[in-house]
Amino acid sequence: MPGEKTISNRTRTLLQQTLSDWQQWSIDLEQPLTEPPELIRALLGGRTNETFLVVSGDFKAVIRVNSPISEALGIDRQREAQILKLLAPSGFIPKVFYITDEVLVSEYIEGQQLTPQSIKNTATIEAVSAALRAVQAVTMPDGLPRNYLQYCRHYLQQLGDDCVSLAVKQEIETIAATVDNSDWQPVICHHDMVPQNIIENSRGVSIIDWEYAALGHPSLDFMRLFGADFAASGGQENSLQPVFKVQQAMDKLWLAVQL
Repeated sequence: MPGEKTISNRTRTLLQQTLSDWQQWSIDLEQPLTEPPELIRALLGGRTNETFLVVSGDFKAVIRVNSPISEALGIDRQREAQILKLLAPSGFIPKVFYITDEVLVSEYIEGQQLTPQSIKNTATIEAVSAALRAVQAVTMPDGLPRNYLQYCRHYLQQLGDDCVSLAVKQEIETIAATVDNSDWQPVICHHDMVPQNIIENSRGVSIIDWEYAALGHPSLDFMRLFGADFAASGGQENSLQPVFKVQQAMDKLWLAVQL
């Protein structure tokens, strides 16, 4: 198995199990697979999970082995599965072939991952903005909006006083409470909208890695991606400052929990 020496026993076991269950994958192809997919290589990506490219003929898919500390990172795998199902008709996410609490098998999308430089391109900005608006137009029945104060506290409770001072904790909690108590309509929010999670090709843009998604603030994904430029374009610099600060705090806390 390629890369066998570099992966944990848990990852190896889940990979082998997922590959052996390939006939249970929901794959909509004109010609059904006749041969089991084979593991080709590990894929470079984020810090949360391990991902692998698998191939069978012209069929390509990604197996994502979920982090063993998903709960500590604030990830709800069942909510992710619900959101992926809701967003499937949008065409802006990879097709999901198989999903459990421990693995996700999804479409491998050929294309170019965006970078902080490419996201400044006007056409790309418009395409990504249109995709985010389409996502936000999808309703999530019976979903509860993210409570950013509770979410930040979930991280803070895992960090000692030597990592985050009392003054910083209080500042984060105050800003998060300000966002929670402000007037906004919750929408499906990716909550990790970085350029690397957007792939562009001749078909347009696709957004990957939805594990942190939940109902959230409608400006947060735009703020995460476009920063102050988004706030300035709508003349909302002052009103969106708490959202921007909460996003920055969550990023830093997420990183600290993994160290």
